Amino acid sequence: MPSRARRTDPAADTDAAHVAALYERIYRVARKIPRGTVATYGQVAELAGIPRGHRVAGAAMKAVKPSHRVPWQRVVGKRSRGVAQVNIKDPVGGAIQRKLLEKEGVEFTKTGGIRLADHGWLPPGA
Repeated sequence: MPSRARRTDPAADTDAAHVAALYERIYRVARKIPRGTVATYGQVAELAGIPRGHRVAGAAMKAVKPSHRVPWQRVVGKRSRGVAQVNIKDPVGGAIQRKLLEKEGVEFTKTGGIRLADHGWLPPGA
């Protein structure tokens, strides 16, 4: 029986390449966030050229592998004006993120917030 060549869907390949390119843009921004500071998902997406792309940034952070060398813990959710928070719903993952941030000097309020005036990152020229 002759072997059949496996056919791939060109549209799926194109979609995967597009997502990979978006994620790499997000990772490039996240790599610039200095120790002891944080940026929100929306801010990272905006800086990556993806307006209103906070969910894409969240998905990208969820997909980070150690080989990507991305400081994922520095990308956090926005709670309210001037306050961010750890948004990982998994209690273990959220505790790990908080511990990593505290180790870098990020302080949390009693309610788990991060004051962006104290720890928010603004890139040069922003």
